[in-house]
Formats: sequence, C-alpha cells, structure tokens
Amino acid sequence: MAFASTKSASFLLLLFLLVALPSLSHQQHIRLIDRDSPESPLFESSAATLADKWRRIHRRSVAYRDHFQAVMEGRRKLLSTPLAAQNLQEAGFDQVGGEYLMEFTIGTPPVKVTGMLDVAGDFIWTQCEPCPNCSPHLGPLYDPSKSSTSTTFSCSSSECLTVPHHVCGGNETCRYVRENESGVETNGLLISDVLAIDGVTYFGKVPFGCGNDNSFSTRLAPARVGLTGNEYFSLAFRSNNSTPFTFSHCFRKDFDNPSAGNTSSELHLGKEARLNGRSSPLAMCPTGRNRFFSPTLLGMGVGTRALNLTKELVGGNCSILFTSSTPLTFLKKPFFDLVASTVTEQAHLPELPRRANDPWDLCFNGTFQDLVGYLPKILVSFDGEVALPLWKEQIYAEVDHGRTCLLMAPTDGVNMIGTYFQMNRNIGYDLRSKSDYLLYLDPDHCG
Repeated sequence: MAFASTKSASFLLLLFLLVALPSLSHQQHIRLIDRDSPESPLFESSAATLADKWRRIHRRSVAYRDHFQAVMEGRRKLLSTPLAAQNLQEAGFDQVGGEYLMEFTIGTPPVKVTGMLDVAGDFIWTQCEPCPNCSPHLGPLYDPSKSSTSTTFSCSSSECLTVPHHVCGGNETCRYVRENESGVETNGLLISDVLAIDGVTYFGKVPFGCGNDNSFSTRLAPARVGLTGNEYFSLAFRSNNSTPFTFSHCFRKDFDNPSAGNTSSELHLGKEARLNGRSSPLAMCPTGRNRFFSPTLLGMGVGTRALNLTKELVGGNCSILFTSSTPLTFLKKPFFDLVASTVTEQAHLPELPRRANDPWDLCFNGTFQDLVGYLPKILVSFDGEVALPLWKEQIYAEVDHGRTCLLMAPTDGVNMIGTYFQMNRNIGYDLRSKSDYLLYLDPDHCG
C-alpha cells in the first residue's frame, strides 16, 4: 500500500494540524442519534409488531451482555441455551456496539463515517476499503491509500504491541484482530489519521482499526467508537499524554411516543463536560489490558421496601457498570430475583406465567397505562450519598399489547445499568486524577 504522507505537502499539512488545530483537551459537543430514530441508518420502519420491536431490544441487550462478559473473561463466552444461541445468530457485531450513533470524518480528504458509541468500549474501528466481505453500507468507505495523512504502524511499534490481539501483515505492518463472543472475527490494519468530530479536528499517533476483513454483519453503521476501555485506543484518552479527563452524556427518549426516537442526545467531552449534582467515587477495574469504571452500589428501594444489599448479593468491588450499549439493566441472578419478587409483592398484581421461548422474566397482564398506578418506583443509591430515582417509564414497558414487563434481566457477570435507567439524566465522568475518579449523577437536569 502506498501512502503519500512522505510528500512535502503532506508534511506541511500535518505540521499545520499539530500546531493550529485543537486537541481533544479542548471543548467538544457531539450530537448522538438514537439507533431507533428515523434519522438512524439502523431504523427499521417495517417493524412488524410492538412485540417484534421489544424482542429485538431484548436480543441486542443480551448480546452485548454476553460480549462484555467474554471480554472480561478473556475468552469466548460459552452459550448453551437456545435463546442465547439465537441472540448470537441474529445479533451481528453492530448489534453489540451501542444504542447511540455518532458521525465523524476520517482522512484527507475527509470521508464521513457513522459509528456506534460504546462508553465502556476499548477500541475505535471502522470498515475500510478494500473490504470484500463487508456488508452493504451507505456512501463510500474510508480508504487509507487515498488519504494523504494516513500512516500505518510496524509490528514492533509500541502501539501494535499494546493491541490485545494483533498479527503481522505484509511489510511488517500491524494488523488488529477483534472477535465477538461466538468466535467470529474482524481484522484489519492499525491506522493513524486525521479524525474530525463536529468541526473539531485531531491528529495524533494514536491507532484505530481499519477493518477490511469483516465476515460478520456490520449493517449500516460501519464503525464503533470506544470511549473509556483502553487509554491508548479509546476516544476519551486521545490527548494530554494519555491523561484521563472529563466527559458527560445525556441519553434522551420521548417516553410518550418511544417509536419517535428523540434524537437530541448529547456527548460532551473535555471542558464542556457537565459535572453537575453529587459525585460518587469510581473504581478503575482492570480486565486484561482493558478496564472499566465502577461505582459502589449502596442501596436500592423498591416501592416502600428498602432491599438489604449484601456483598454476596451485589458482587462487591468492580461489580457494576454504567453502559451505553444495552437498553435493559442486568443484575446478578440472586440480586435480580430479589428485585423481581419485591416488584411483584409491591405491585399486588398476579405475575403472568412465562411463555415458551419468551425473553421477558417478569410480566403483568395489562397495558402500561392501566398498571402504572400499581407498579412500584425504584430508587438506586451509590457511595457518596448519590441517589438515582427512576421514573416508572424507565423501569417497565408494554412489550406487547396488553402485556407490561420489567425492563431488567439476570446475568452471571457484572451488573449493568442500561440506557433506560440513565434516560433524561446528565451523567458525568471526571477521570483526570488517576487516584480519584468520580461519577456525577444529576437526577433533575439533562440540559
């Protein structure tokens, strides 16, 4: 592959980018698009039924849960149940990438890319040309051979050696290998190039994956953007000599008309991060070469009852994760069973029998509007006297006509706070101090 970066014109351009353009330590405001919004390339206007829509939401939530657990364990997740196998077969890698999309450009001249945001993600990658096994996509793919500012990495470079899974290609160029939990791979070159988001342009010797052998479906959002999982490859650590900084997000949704998919969600990086409300300490939790950030769960109230949360029930340190990649909230099986039984007890409603091959764990007979007066609220509290009161629309949904279910499910892995629990709340991360990470929850404001 021939690159024009050695030409004098490219050298002058790179010098200009390094000196004159802002780095990620500057303020940055990024618009996020709900994947179910009509503006999203993943929007499915032909959704057959309400039940089909919610089944897909459940399926991709479970797929991400299993993917993340496989990453934590450093091995493929062994899935034995028919429902889990169906989740993997029907949920491509894009299905475990996120619920919110962001647009950016790569290269010179710039090529527009749509990627899924993954707050806990450890890598940035996109489909590239040539890509004989790539699925159909909108518009041209990024082609590093046509970008005057692209560079590759050698197999002996520190960047290549830091990639958890890498191989050497022709001319000793570094290639990355990514794998989903069913063992299906994507791989490509490790590339560095100009990245521009909402008019702010960055350049740095920081790699992203340029995939040209994607044998699984990536559908119409050909990129993923990891935010915090790895200090070398995630968006939140692309500047300041790997010094963590600040960001915040607001996931919005029109609960009165969920199918409308309110697209005014936002991600704020650097100086624009909104660190409002009370703060809770975050632990940095290593997962091999990657990591995630975990608050300490202190309590949960369901209706009028305060649950007794023991370390054995919740999981102790590094047992909870705020994620942008699953709508549902997952709790460890004993913890989930306690919450579900308490919801049933507080609602004074008969639990519907579990249907064969049905994904939902707790459902009641009736529309959401009919049952809203009976269903209990939930309050979650974290270390630092930080409380997250939840609206009933965040906890329950009518997943089929006349059938309302709990938007939670059990897991054998880490507890995950899904996007529905985070809706319409400003949630901020202060990662500037390597010894004092903080999570900010502003339950009353998302502006």
